[in-house]
Amino acid sequence: EFPGGFIMVLGSGVYRIGSSVEFDWCAVGCLRELRNQGKKTIMINYNPETVSTDYDMSDRLYFEEISFEVVMDIYNIEHPAGVILS
Repeated sequence: EFPGGFIMVLGSGVYRIGSSVEFDWCAVGCLRELRNQGKKTIMINYNPETVSTDYDMSDRLYFEEISFEVVMDIYNIEHPAGVILS
């Protein structure tokens, strides 16, 4: 079982022209601020082209689609202390 206490951040998902960069910027800013506060983070994103999916941006990284079922599966495994929608 995983230790819990992480904050889960959901990325923008699949690439969309005109919006993916802005949403990724929000996710990266969120991850950086959480790290500055000493929080551990879990990033879920399906787009390998984004900065938020760099392995050094979060403590745990899931390359998974952003769907209710997948997010809830990860939530039930990780037991995060909170979830942020970026």
